Amino acid sequence: MRKYNNFDLHFIFERKNEEICFLHAEYVHPLKQELVQEFQQDFQRDRNVKAAIVFGSGVEFHCNSYSDLDLCIERYATDKPFHYEAAGNGEPVDLLYADRIGERLRNEIEEKGIVVYDREGIYV
Repeated sequence: MRKYNNFDLHFIFERKNEEICFLHAEYVHPLKQELVQEFQQDFQRDRNVKAAIVFGSGVEFHCNSYSDLDLCIERYATDKPFHYEAAGNGEPVDLLYADRIGERLRNEIEEKGIVVYDREGIYV
């Protein structure tokens, strides 16, 4: 079983504004909260997205305006890519698929990643 949401390893951040309402938003750095909020519509629209996990600097205190958003997508059908409209203003996003990463990165994401979208409610 995956270990996502090790909340003890993370800071709790203030929500940037009252429109930020995605799953576990308080564990995403305020500089990335609006972008993750934008992605919520794309996750809901794409029925192949099982879960989305933010990891890396986006869930760490040292995130800054030059940091990209590291996003790992779990899919039902691994042959279908995730199409998104978020980040249309050019914000950098590093999109990875859970089924296409190596063991070392998978372990890091499982240990330090925060689930921000969970279609089935199994990672809450």
